[in-house]
Amino acid sequence: MILSTECWLKEQCKKYKTNKEECDDGIFCMKLFKLDALYNLSMLSCEQRKHLNLRLDASRVDEDVFIQLKEFQNNIEKFIQEGNNLYLYSNITGNGKTAWAIRLMQSYFNSIWYKTDLICKGLFLSVPRYLLAIKDNISNYNDYANFVKENIFEADVVIWDDIGTKSATSFEHENLLSIIDYRMCYNKANIFTSNVSPEELRDLAGDRLYSRIINYSTCLKFQGEDKRGLKIV
Repeated sequence: MILSTECWLKEQCKKYKTNKEECDDGIFCMKLFKLDALYNLSMLSCEQRKHLNLRLDASRVDEDVFIQLKEFQNNIEKFIQEGNNLYLYSNITGNGKTAWAIRLMQSYFNSIWYKTDLICKGLFLSVPRYLLAIKDNISNYNDYANFVKENIFEADVVIWDDIGTKSATSFEHENLLSIIDYRMCYNKANIFTSNVSPEELRDLAGDRLYSRIINYSTCLKFQGEDKRGLKIV
């Protein structure tokens, strides 16, 4: 049974709004069941799967970026089926890069939940955490690294969060290059978020990885203020 207190969909769910008493009785909800499975396999946290209002600053400095991302969101199945890639970047932290990447994955899950098998369709990857995990996995079994290894090649879309936070070692570079190159060769979509510009990524990731990411991605720069901790209305 699914209790309403466990339902993170209710604020945006038409069924909940029109059949609140029925939902409060703990009726089983197939949509919640399948979306929970997709999100669990994606490694997005319970907080990250909730719908957030994404807002522009008063200056509207990121308006063009929002318009482009909204267009991708409205055609998310086509965007992912075509194996498109995004590089969302800014030297300002907390201004919407990761939130927009997650929003696109949420939109994809919302569009496919009723027709997909319960397999990993999207993967949220913290690049710094992953790089630590694969090094740890050399001498010790690491659940995180092995889960990623089992799913990263076949997932329809991968969010590479915080790529380029530091210069990559030869081992890290070859690992990332082999996975990203495979995914792009097989038309798998990728969304990269970073705090460095494309030019800075070349210095941190090397020419080959830079070329794979930037030359095959739509690059969008966020310039708004840090919104973490601000109340969004």
